[in-house]
Parts: sequence; C-alpha cells; structure tokens
Amino acid sequence: MDQLNVVSLADAKMYLRLDLDYTIEDGLITSLIKSAVNQAEQFTLQVLWQRQMSLITPVSGTVKIYEYPLISVETVVDPDMALLTFETIETQGFTEVISDTAGFNTVTFVAGYGWNYEGGSDVPDDIETAIKEMIAYYYENRDNPVVGMPTIATLLLSPYRRITLF
Repeated sequence: MDQLNVVSLADAKMYLRLDLDYTIEDGLITSLIKSAVNQAEQFTLQVLWQRQMSLITPVSGTVKIYEYPLISVETVVDPDMALLTFETIETQGFTEVISDTAGFNTVTFVAGYGWNYEGGSDVPDDIETAIKEMIAYYYENRDNPVVGMPTIATLLLSPYRRITLF
C-alpha cells in the first residue's frame, strides 16, 4: 500500500476533470497525490495509508504509540533480534507497549486506514475530499505556489486533527 491507495490516479484525474487517456502529466499528478496525502497526515496526525512502522523503546522498555488508527502491535525484539513478550494498554490518546525486558527494544506495529475491494479506502470522505482539493489547488497553481493548504482543505481536515500532549 502507498499514498495512491488513499486517492488513486484515476480519482485525482476525474476530480481535475482530465481525460483518463491523458497520460502526459501522470507523473506530476502522482507526485501531487503523495504530497497532499503526506500533508494531510502531518496536519491530522493520523496515518492515512496502512503500513508497518517501528519505534525504539527507551531504556525502560516501555513506549507509547501515538499513531492512529493503530491496527496491531506485531513484535517486540531486543537489540540481538530475540523476540520478547509484551503487553499493550490502550488509552484514548495512545497505546502503551510494555516489554518484559528493559533496554532499547524495537517495537513493530501496523497503523493506518485499511483498504477494501468493494469501496476502496477506509479513509473518511472528508479527508479524501480535502486531499483532492489540495491536489487540484497545487495542480492549478503549480507556477505560483502559496505556502500552506487551501482553506477548504483546512476546514475539512480540522475535525480529524489529533492533539497530543507529549
């Protein structure tokens, strides 16, 4: 999976009102999709496309995973790559992974919205629309870019923005 599972090239071209047979700018549109998805992830602090991620625990052996939505914690391994047992504690803002062995352990987990073959991405429609708006804005203003997101994208993404206090 990658950013194109959130908004496909075909969906972006339809939103831009481009003919699907028009392939000259496919590379540009693909890079705009990836940029818009990454910007939406940074703004909302959500993982929009499902992928495997990892974190290194501090010496205590405990780490908080703030990535949302968290699908599963796969493994915890020590620096010698030996599997360790662990437990998870879910709270409203994060999932805490507690290893039975202190040290700089690697926690591997899967986070992000899923994909289903009937309806496509499980990303909320407002987020998907905001990404399409960003793609359209960047496509139409590529010669005169402005810093920041279009106002409509900010309005659509704001309800999904996660606030974490570290």
